Amino acid sequence: MQRNTRRELLYATMGGILTATGMRARAAERELLAKPGLYKPLTEPPCSYCSTQHRKGFVRGEDRVVAWIRAAHNGGAIPLRHFLSAPRVINDTYGLFFYDPDGDYVSAFRKDYGYEFYGWRGGVMVVRYRDGSLFSALTGVAFSGPRQGQRLTRIPSLLTDWGYWLMLHPESTAYDLYDGKKYAQAELPREMSAEARRTMGEVDARLEPLALVHGLTVGRESLAVPLRRSEERACHVVQIGGRAVAVFWYGPTQTSVAFESVLDGRKLTLYADSVSPETAPFKDRETSTRWTPAGRGVDGPLRGKELIWVDGVQCRWYAWANDNPGTGIYKG
Repeated sequence: MQRNTRRELLYATMGGILTATGMRARAAERELLAKPGLYKPLTEPPCSYCSTQHRKGFVRGEDRVVAWIRAAHNGGAIPLRHFLSAPRVINDTYGLFFYDPDGDYVSAFRKDYGYEFYGWRGGVMVVRYRDGSLFSALTGVAFSGPRQGQRLTRIPSLLTDWGYWLMLHPESTAYDLYDGKKYAQAELPREMSAEARRTMGEVDARLEPLALVHGLTVGRESLAVPLRRSEERACHVVQIGGRAVAVFWYGPTQTSVAFESVLDGRKLTLYADSVSPETAPFKDRETSTRWTPAGRGVDGPLRGKELIWVDGVQCRWYAWANDNPGTGIYKG
């Protein structure tokens, strides 16, 4: 309930501010607003386990987390309020994480070091590498500097709530909170920053600027799958880059994630099952295996199998459209 109230406030705040007239945002015209040093990155915080940290009582069940889902210990989770809302960037062995509250996303990339917050461009957070290269925090593409044109490699991840992830994988990795005071905590922003609004520019008018989408990238193709925040659970099957992709949506935790619809050479007809338990709200028609939002089979012939994660990120439409001009939109 609290999350919905915050989103409604954000929509009301932005009402009447944004207008969009074109079908394509022109990257060359987007304003870059630099504020280096505004947030200090976090590097290599010591690790623990979700169940261990939960017993300390510092993380609320409804706290938003970014979870990486294909790694040792069944992945791990980072509570945004405790580790990302203040620094915005984490350089770590488990991955490189960028949190942009304006675009409502966390990007997770293959481990690397030397990145920090830099500013905004097209309403999207910009990060700077130690050689001066500037990257979009959303796409991981360098648009300036020695690394211009290079793209960071995403790692499988999703956004969810601490309580839900803990229920799925209490044995997974988490950072050590110690006494709860070692790291600077910050509540997640309730409104868009003035800097993001200032640099946003005109937004592709096909969707509302703050509409929630799951943005997919396969090869040279990009696609936005609109999500209904009020929907309990859904599965959108799309075609992109010659691949059949299922986009899972689980409303109670406002979580979207995408997987291939083919596993071990076998095509699966994935769907949201209204009677399946909350731990595994999706099924396939071929084997009746139940699947978690992390793409793991937990009940049925394919129990223990893992679906193949597809490069994508859950974010607001304006951010996806501005960084992916000409993107397709799923209309199923």
